[in-house]
Amino acid sequence: MPGCELPVGTCPDMCPAAERAQRERERRLHRLEVAPGCRQDPPRADPQRAVKEYSRPAAGKPRPPPSQLRPPSVLLATVRYLAGEVAESADAARAEVASFVVDRLRAVRLDLALQDAGDAEAAVVLEAALATLLAVVARLGPDAARGPADPVLLQAQVQEGFGSLRRCYARGAGPHPRQPAFQGLFLLYNLEMGSRLLPLEFLGSSDSPAPPSQVSGCLPLCPVNGLSLFTL
Repeated sequence: MPGCELPVGTCPDMCPAAERAQRERERRLHRLEVAPGCRQDPPRADPQRAVKEYSRPAAGKPRPPPSQLRPPSVLLATVRYLAGEVAESADAARAEVASFVVDRLRAVRLDLALQDAGDAEAAVVLEAALATLLAVVARLGPDAARGPADPVLLQAQVQEGFGSLRRCYARGAGPHPRQPAFQGLFLLYNLEMGSRLLPLEFLGSSDSPAPPSQVSGCLPLCPVNGLSLFTL
């Protein structure tokens, strides 16, 4: 917000201790966040598994203090945890896992927006978050219409992820080496989704398009079928 100095996050954990305690009391821990083998009632959170949930900012509500905001390094570690330990978890159905990951990635973007983070480090977090989100959506496949994962919400969050990345790129403080690859992903994703709502310049300008090898390396993250590729 113009004229408003943003703090720098200082929370060292994926989920602030105060939130963990509150959600324990309110029995709002996701089972993917509970300590393995825990038989307590209410269940106890595992600090190595609990991840800050998304909470919509309310009008007139004070901004969270730095102690409740995770700095970019912790946000990146959180995204990597979600990608490496949760996204392919066999402990829950794919739709349930997707719903959890999408919510926690939404909280990552919000934490980033509420603090004074450098554009370069913010871009790295947003790129990792978007790649993880695309992979989760692609893994769902036809199961997206069943279970707790709302397909409309999933698609909205993907577009919001692209939007956050576009705004970061547009601030101009680069370089952003992966920008051309994410431009390619944006075009491929929206081709598959049949979207014509956003212009080609959505992810900003770049000096050159992504090399084929750079885009192809990201293709497993994008739910594009062979027919769509031949219609480019």
